[in-house]
Amino acid sequence: MVLLVVYRPHRGKQFLSHKVWLEKNAMERKIKLQWYATCGCFADDVAQLKDLLIHHQQVTVLGGDGTVNVVVNALLSGNDVAHVATQKRMAILPCGTGNDFARAFGYSNKQWRESVFSGFARHVDVGKVNARYFINMAGVGFNAEVVAAMAGKKRFGALSYTLYGIVKLLSYRGMEIMLDGNKLQIMMCLFANGRYFAAGLTPTPSAHVNSGVFQVLTISAVSLPKRLVCFALMLVGLHTKLPWVKVSSGQCFEISTKGVSIEADGDVIAATPAKISILAASLRLNMPSAGEST
Repeated sequence: MVLLVVYRPHRGKQFLSHKVWLEKNAMERKIKLQWYATCGCFADDVAQLKDLLIHHQQVTVLGGDGTVNVVVNALLSGNDVAHVATQKRMAILPCGTGNDFARAFGYSNKQWRESVFSGFARHVDVGKVNARYFINMAGVGFNAEVVAAMAGKKRFGALSYTLYGIVKLLSYRGMEIMLDGNKLQIMMCLFANGRYFAAGLTPTPSAHVNSGVFQVLTISAVSLPKRLVCFALMLVGLHTKLPWVKVSSGQCFEISTKGVSIEADGDVIAATPAKISILAASLRLNMPSAGEST
């Protein structure tokens, strides 16, 4: 048996710990590991992984949301989603900067490691922006501006999101978008499959990865004091009670405004106009404990 392992080349302590554990346990189980290091070019990585996945029923990801995003796109793009969901499975050993998708499950490192060889899985939802998939959260406005300003640089680890966010929070004034035919003045609009973003903030505390719908968070373009109050309350999950914050849900949305950047899973992935939709139960994710495989 050969297990495909995908990782982004780096030398973080968590990555090295997972790598040593995986090599040891694979040897004990007489499983050969086939390693694929992402090159950083999304299209090239997806194309090469699609070729590799023809020969594998499971792929294990050592990384964070960005690496998981690449693998999800390789699993689903250009295929019959229902067929892929029943045939291929993904396991995660979280070791990225944010790990926001994995964070929603509340598992320990021990539990994530158990999931790699567990044989049990559950279906989770996947989001889609035009032709590209995302696993955790997509949005326009403030979050996209922060990610664009970071330009992939996370010098201070998870704290990078906070530092860049503070700078943008002080200067960003919001934008106008047309969402499903409605003109909105927004600070930020998020379409959430998971509940965390920016390395642990909870903008959508009621989101669930197997609900079949997005939780949509819209923050109106408001004054700086109100923005500061909103993000302070987001730290404790109370921001949704503010009158300029709206929470809704749904399966499909359309932004008709042109030229607005869309961020998903920690990267700017597209620009509007865009159709944002959810594909319910389209991916099988390995789980750490015995139970019914769904």
